[in-house]
Amino acid sequence: MKNTFSVIITSGGNGSRFNGDKMLAILRGKPLIIHTIEKFHKLKNIDEIILLVKEDVIKKYQKIIGKNYLKVKIICACHERIASVFLGLKKVKNKYIITHDGNRPLTPVSLINKLMEETIKYKAVMTAIPPTATIKYANGNIVTKSLERNKTWIAQTPQGFETKLLLTAFQKAVDNKYFVSTDDSEFVTKIGKKVKILLGDEINIKVTFPQDLIIAEQLLSLSHK
Repeated sequence: MKNTFSVIITSGGNGSRFNGDKMLAILRGKPLIIHTIEKFHKLKNIDEIILLVKEDVIKKYQKIIGKNYLKVKIICACHERIASVFLGLKKVKNKYIITHDGNRPLTPVSLINKLMEETIKYKAVMTAIPPTATIKYANGNIVTKSLERNKTWIAQTPQGFETKLLLTAFQKAVDNKYFVSTDDSEFVTKIGKKVKILLGDEINIKVTFPQDLIIAEQLLSLSHK
């Protein structure tokens, strides 16, 4: 693969469900965000990692990252996720971009490599896994219908895009004041472009609650055996 990718890692959440900054929680002896960064930093086809961080903790992140991760550029995150990612996109130097949640520290490197291959081919690719339970659609707390399990997916990151395509999609969302989505691929589908689904991985969990950190610790232990 000759094409070079940039990566945007979102790390600007308020941590309200975790009771603190989950990105700085210690996982096997180092901050969770470092586990996430290392997955991408080791890949030769990635030469730029933009880390979106809240202004009040930038110095803390700079100290943690230090000089060990030269590909990383720390940028101040905005209040809204869409504004943060859009800001990061404007600074991207490569033709292709990967977006990723900072609190997904267990993403297999093999999945990232496959995502890059598919992104070059399809221009817009998301990772996702099939649901293992029935998905209900509801109005408030009243069920209106069940969704067919074989037609539904649980979205994950990383997601890969041609940079100019994602920039166009985000600009359209900003113009239309559509700030709802936490899934970048949705912005692309909103402008009528197709997004390819790449089968993700069950191990690629999102650390949202304190108990998720315990699960991540156990999964890391299994992966090192």
